[in-house]
Amino acid sequence: MELSVVIPTLNEERWLPAAVASVRDGARGLALGGSAFEVVVADCGSVDETVTVARELGCRVVVDRSLDGRGAAADAGGHAARGDVLLFLDADCRLPVGWDQAVAEALADPEVAGGGFEFALDGPGRGLRLVEAVDRLRYRRSHLFYGDQGLFVRAEVWRRVGGFRGARILESAKLCRRLKREGRLALVPRPVLASPRRFERGGVLRVLTADIALWLAGLLRLPIDRFAGALYWAENRRRR
Repeated sequence: MELSVVIPTLNEERWLPAAVASVRDGARGLALGGSAFEVVVADCGSVDETVTVARELGCRVVVDRSLDGRGAAADAGGHAARGDVLLFLDADCRLPVGWDQAVAEALADPEVAGGGFEFALDGPGRGLRLVEAVDRLRYRRSHLFYGDQGLFVRAEVWRRVGGFRGARILESAKLCRRLKREGRLALVPRPVLASPRRFERGGVLRVLTADIALWLAGLLRLPIDRFAGALYWAENRRRR
């Protein structure tokens, strides 16, 4: 078996090296019977040096400027991946040491279709701790994981449910809903460390309020792609 880590990117030259390093340095060679893993970077039109950096890091690179949003980029990377297990990781996040063993242990249960890791923000301050606390209440209750939690899934199940279906926002949560029909989703008790850059740029309370509003809209199955589909992805165009 092989595990593929898929990282969708748009102007992530600053953050990508640390994400890839966490994949490689954190692996303990115990995943899926000691099998190998690959890193696939799916880029949808970076104008910085993201693609060059990805290739220099030895990643498999998929480039398609026609891709519209993170869900479409993640789909492209997932379809290009060779692994029997796919792990989707945001470019500004870092996996914990022993992540491969944790995934292997979770998937040892044949009833588990996939899962995600705990969430933590890389920075001090009560505001960021509040964000973590609110987010943990959300995903521990719902088991709807996001890309900043290292969402992993059996590749055959991911393909069977149609992947991310090109969703432009809350793509991972939407996928998790479909995965639940295929099996249980496991929560790995180790944190993925995410950059706090969104909260530092927009203000903790303002961004947290917007996140909660989008989450509630998603729960109500409102057509959020129409009015907020490119919100988060558009931010990346300014992350230089």
